[in-house]
Amino acid sequence: MQRLTESKLGVLLGCLLGIVWIASMSIADASPCTLPPVLWSLALIVLVALICIGVGMKVVRLPLAAWLSLGIGVYFLVRACMGFSLMENWADCGLILGGMVFYMAGIYCGQLHSSRGEAIVLTIAILLNIFFMYHLQDESVSLNWVGRADTGLAGPNTRNTSLFVYKNFSGLFLTLAGALMVWRSILHGKLTLKNSLFLLVGVAGISVSFFCDTRQVWVVLPITLLLGWILWLVNSLYANKPISWGLIAGGLTILVGICVVIYDFLVGHDMAELFFSVDTHIRAFIWDSICDVAYKAPLYGYGPGGSTWEIVPTYAGGALPNYAHNEYVQAWADYGIIGLGLMVTVILLHVTEGFRALASDTLDKNRRVKIAVAMICLLTLSATACADYVWHSFALVSMTAFSCGTLVSPVARPPMSLFSRRNWAPGQAPSPRPIRAENGCGKVLLLAGGLALLTALAKLSHTLTPACLAQYKLDALIHNGASADEQRRLLMDIVRSYPDSRITDHYIQLAPTTTPDWSLYTEEELDVVRDKGLMIELSEPDWAAYEQALRAVLAANSRQLFAATALGQVLDKQSRFEEAELIFRTYYPADGPDNRQISCWATIYTAHLQQWGHSLLLTDDLSKAWSMLDYADKLAKKTGYIPSSHHNYRSNRREKIGTGILPRQQALQRGYAKELAVLRYINPPKDDSWMQPLQSDGKPALYQRYQIPKK
Repeated sequence: MQRLTESKLGVLLGCLLGIVWIASMSIADASPCTLPPVLWSLALIVLVALICIGVGMKVVRLPLAAWLSLGIGVYFLVRACMGFSLMENWADCGLILGGMVFYMAGIYCGQLHSSRGEAIVLTIAILLNIFFMYHLQDESVSLNWVGRADTGLAGPNTRNTSLFVYKNFSGLFLTLAGALMVWRSILHGKLTLKNSLFLLVGVAGISVSFFCDTRQVWVVLPITLLLGWILWLVNSLYANKPISWGLIAGGLTILVGICVVIYDFLVGHDMAELFFSVDTHIRAFIWDSICDVAYKAPLYGYGPGGSTWEIVPTYAGGALPNYAHNEYVQAWADYGIIGLGLMVTVILLHVTEGFRALASDTLDKNRRVKIAVAMICLLTLSATACADYVWHSFALVSMTAFSCGTLVSPVARPPMSLFSRRNWAPGQAPSPRPIRAENGCGKVLLLAGGLALLTALAKLSHTLTPACLAQYKLDALIHNGASADEQRRLLMDIVRSYPDSRITDHYIQLAPTTTPDWSLYTEEELDVVRDKGLMIELSEPDWAAYEQALRAVLAANSRQLFAATALGQVLDKQSRFEEAELIFRTYYPADGPDNRQISCWATIYTAHLQQWGHSLLLTDDLSKAWSMLDYADKLAKKTGYIPSSHHNYRSNRREKIGTGILPRQQALQRGYAKELAVLRYINPPKDDSWMQPLQSDGKPALYQRYQIPKK
């Protein structure tokens, strides 16, 4: 029976994988709405592979390391479905499923006697990056909303960052892929026409990477040079080749570099200062913030993306980070110690398998070069993952998984330990073991696993496809001049299956508005409003539309405190104060988040109490109003609350009218101070009943720590 890797269907599988890999480079990060086309393609690939196995084609027997790694992948897949944030769950599931497919592809492609297919794909990918870097960018392009690449393969960025949409990923790929092609030529040894072409394309990829506006290049390039030198040394020793001047010069350079690093670590500390001075994404601060919450869920973690939402109450940065910018810290927080340990185990398992294969002096030259290149790829990405979120890009996940599959793909070699001394001396090696095909039990397991993988891909694709297609429909509606109501109806359909806060932001921007009661304005004020073009700006939004969208986001991610806060404010605008209070108490952690830079949590709650207390005054409920307004006053003094500018959605719009007209909200704020003074004078009995839990198992009023007098 024919081997899968030598059949026409096998060639078709390789081509499909190459197409998926190149196309995936147009995907930014791990957005679930960008995944359906990739999921469809992966499902087709798995289906073709199942047909091949079903008709009896020979497939190589998977080693124990491969079975263990696939089992670990299943664990991550199950854990990814159990997170509290639906969006991040979908994204991680898509990445894991895709990684499994490319892992199996690496195992089977490792059996090819030629690296022509992989080399062609790599060359095309680099050339496409170089070509599109300056030709498919439009400075005027901006997203209608973030969810997929807006225009062509170049994506939404207005900077020249090629197919990856994000500059760091583009620079990393061009540098890494270029270095891999350079090392492939060096490790082959002979300067043939074919090797020369690979060398030229590799150098071109590295050169162009310096124009990607990223410091990633300066990190990746030294790593690939160091790893390549080490594997070149191993390759020369086990192939019984003489040590060349190139190896000696490289070794001396590395030795000097290591000495400089050790000296700096012990004495200088200049490199640490340099790192923090160029850390424009405040990585160290992000790591520290995430580590502060990671220990609270030590074994299993918070689930996909959970670390990001767990740090919301205390994060003091200007904007919430999308990822930890460190895959190991991310794995610890999201998947716990178990997840981090399993991830590191997979990496070490494949590095060990790679060294064991390279340690065989019976390994043929093409296979040795292929394994060495895969080792450089895996180790470089593993090192880069210490300072970036490389494994949240599908293109780089598939690249890593394919390299791991290549390393674990069985090779004909004699049984030996990793550090067997006899391999360092020349001599006749024992006859290698033949590579055996899978037996009946193995094929049953492969078929069962393949069917499960196909089912998972189909299920996730079925869930995400409607939202993905709706995005294209939205673009068509906008292009055809559809009304805001038509766009909003479609956006709400998307929100129901893809409840992302970025979609609701766009939905809210299109929300209808109500006209102010112009009878409350004097003729002079109306003239100023007309002259300054503020008729639309002074309209009140449709708060019911806001509420509908925000509730959908909270249903998808219960830790989305920004959405909870906005929902509380929207309910306040509708005078539904008890519902707003319940929202704050339900979603705010403990006694309420600290009033840090990222959002003025206590300030918002102060404004809520002021509005509620004012509404009770209008109903002559002086006791409760006195309790709330006094509580709000104490909060304001403790938090540095500025009444006129923090909590109203459009609080300062009317200040543009002129100094003679105060915003209605600002006038109310001034009124609160007068009301409080009157209540203090009257001194009615305080009714603090509103501070008690509103539900049997609920929390009392928030921020009571500010009400306790200092001793």
